Amino acid sequence: MRCSHLGKVLRMMNIRVLKCSSCGKISSIPAYFCKSCKSEKLEETEVPGKGILYTYSTVHVPLASHEKEAPYTVAIVELEGGCKITGRILETSPDKLYVGVPVEVSEIKDGVYLFKLSN
Repeated sequence: MRCSHLGKVLRMMNIRVLKCSSCGKISSIPAYFCKSCKSEKLEETEVPGKGILYTYSTVHVPLASHEKEAPYTVAIVELEGGCKITGRILETSPDKLYVGVPVEVSEIKDGVYLFKLSN
């Protein structure tokens, strides 16, 4: 029973993406055809929820709906599979954030990927 639970947790750390069967390009954006080779042969697959911080911005003056969460950091993460996704960084110490720092998905909350710094 414990192993079964662990398997569920590990699966949650993967991210579902589209992979082109023709050229192998991976995309996190829903599409009907591959933006690289224009093939319509796309299949869903999973990639590890690990990558590097590609770019980020810390929001200090948020929309009214996110006032209680400020400041928070919005980021684009380049996954190990090669595609980029948008999410939030849970780290609140700005001196620990820099382009290229390793990150991994901690959880998915309300459809938003929440990343933490990798150890």
